[in-house]
Amino acid sequence: MIELELPSDAAELVPYLRDVLHSAAPALLEELIEQASAKIRCQFPAVDPLTTLRRALN
Repeated sequence: MIELELPSDAAELVPYLRDVLHSAAPALLEELIEQASAKIRCQFPAVDPLTTLRRALN
């Protein structure tokens, strides 16, 4: 299992997640997206996880 370590600054979330998600094996994407969503909610309550993940995946 891969453990995401989100950056400490919310402004760095999209570039970090873009790198992680675009380089991940397809079989791991669902797990990484779920993990990122949960961690974003906990670490950055003011940030919308869905919007952030959409930006990272585009």
